Amino acid sequence: MTSPQVQTGSGNRHRRSRNRAFSTIELIGVLAVLLILALAVSPSVLRQVEWQMRERESGALTEILGGLREHILSTRQVPAPATIPAAVGTVLGWPASMVATNAAGLTRVFLYDPALQLGSTTAANLPFTQGVQGVTNLAGARILVASSLGSGLPAVIADPGTNATVVFNALWDAPDGTEPAGWTWGGQWADILVRRLNLEPLFTQVVLNNNSRQMGRYSIDNTNAPVVLPAPIYSAHYLSRTVLGLHGHDGTLQVLQVVPDAASSTNSPVYQWFPSYVYDQEIWRGRLFMTPPPPRRTGQDLQAAYEIFMSGPPNVYKVGGVTQSSVTSSMWVFMSNYVAWANGGFTSTSLRNAVQSSQSSMASQLTTYCNKKATVP
Repeated sequence: MTSPQVQTGSGNRHRRSRNRAFSTIELIGVLAVLLILALAVSPSVLRQVEWQMRERESGALTEILGGLREHILSTRQVPAPATIPAAVGTVLGWPASMVATNAAGLTRVFLYDPALQLGSTTAANLPFTQGVQGVTNLAGARILVASSLGSGLPAVIADPGTNATVVFNALWDAPDGTEPAGWTWGGQWADILVRRLNLEPLFTQVVLNNNSRQMGRYSIDNTNAPVVLPAPIYSAHYLSRTVLGLHGHDGTLQVLQVVPDAASSTNSPVYQWFPSYVYDQEIWRGRLFMTPPPPRRTGQDLQAAYEIFMSGPPNVYKVGGVTQSSVTSSMWVFMSNYVAWANGGFTSTSLRNAVQSSQSSMASQLTTYCNKKATVP
């Protein structure tokens, strides 16, 4: 007869075996349910993850271009593509590697417009550093950054070579999230993000006029000794925030003015388009015409009109070398001759002839200056 202890042990082993078998079947069922749920949910989850990655990368690209803008304005330099990560990283407090590569570990590409022209600096010989003469010819100042969250950017974007102009314009002109027209460059456009920055609004045109026998001087950012105006009417573009120093012909500082951004300069009437000054009677006059002047009802009318006229942008229609200075000079000659003739009792034939000659010259100057149909030579 088998002892109860042995029977009890045998029964326990049998029940444990049944429990193990039941647990295994149950586990297989649970795993099957989980698999079905995973297959049903994974596309939605993956789409959500991809969307979040795109949003994060879109925000990062926006921050990077904002950092580039700040770097340009604060240093007065436009960096070459290879040094952008370090320059932007300094502004944002990021390692340069975080600027150069995205969260997927893929390299971002910075492309300048091949038509870029900042004075003598082109896209091929960046960096650009603002000098005392600013930028007299400004064109194509645009940059974009491209990033891929897929298998990498197509080779033609990463290294456009002779196709640089076509590639840049196609990427610049394509609406956000829209594949460029005629896309045949390879890669999945859905994986690619492009962000753009127009640099031209960072530059503001400044006009400096000379109406004195001695030529006025100017400096920028206290980085140079005051230099003589290159021409009686000098116009150049400077980066906003540039500190413009206006000096007398002897070098004495008379005015310090921060160059505004282009948007605030152009949201004004025509004669207020540019920060403009005139060096007259050895004093820098005029003002940054940022807001319409209040109506005047006093004897200052003539002086205010003179300041507006002399501080305005050059007449793009001028012919024969007619400028603001030459117009005012012809008026001064006419009035001087007339006063002399009047003081002599209008009896001098030579003074009368001088008045008539200067009057004719003044009329010719005004007609030429105001003729909006004139052809620029």
